Amino acid sequence: MTFFLKVMMRPTGIVALRALPQSKMRTALRYVPPTTLIGAISYPLHHLSGNRAETVYDRKTVKSTADGIRNLFEWVTIKTIGKPRLYGALLKINKTHRGELQTAVTSFPFAVMYGSGDSTITAVYLVNGEELSKGPYTMKDLERAAWGITRLGSRESVVSVENVETGKAEISEASSAETSYAFPFKGFEVQGRGTLQSVVDWRSGIGDYSSAKRIVMFYPEDTVKVRGELRTATVGGETLVLAP
Repeated sequence: MTFFLKVMMRPTGIVALRALPQSKMRTALRYVPPTTLIGAISYPLHHLSGNRAETVYDRKTVKSTADGIRNLFEWVTIKTIGKPRLYGALLKINKTHRGELQTAVTSFPFAVMYGSGDSTITAVYLVNGEELSKGPYTMKDLERAAWGITRLGSRESVVSVENVETGKAEISEASSAETSYAFPFKGFEVQGRGTLQSVVDWRSGIGDYSSAKRIVMFYPEDTVKVRGELRTATVGGETLVLAP
């Protein structure tokens, strides 16, 4: 059985998520990737069990504690109301090294989500009921953790959760569907406007992204129509297009 957890959040101004890998010319992601969504709910969920660590060491590799819960989810996606605008501020850093004052310049890339428009971010987690029953958490725990989400990735990306909804997801196959949620852009015909963004495939692991698998996601600006051999999920009256 597949459950869903839908979390509606309102950003307080910016979403600062760095594209990886990166160089000195760092760039920001315009839209929130699945790995960040899992990390956002992982932190408050682990708090329920008394675990406040954010990273763990596994075979000399640093991984996020979010990697320990990723198998709970069959799919993770997002709907964004309001198109984020990308900016990159240059910052001057002063530091002292062996008594000598040194200066350097770094960049702070971020996506702006404030202004006259009403910007919201809605995340949907499809929860594998069988995997959930094997672990220490319940759907009630996931719902409590969703209310505890305070940021998306970096400490600058503060959000306020305004609504949480849970229920059973209906999985089906279709030749066409209309959706406002991000979906994998592979072998589909899309009618509507949106942005393509390469993101880490969270199913391959969360933490070390140096050689991680990647997928291209289509982030709709509004509702788009998708045609192809589709797997879809209905959650709270809305449709998601799942990975093939």
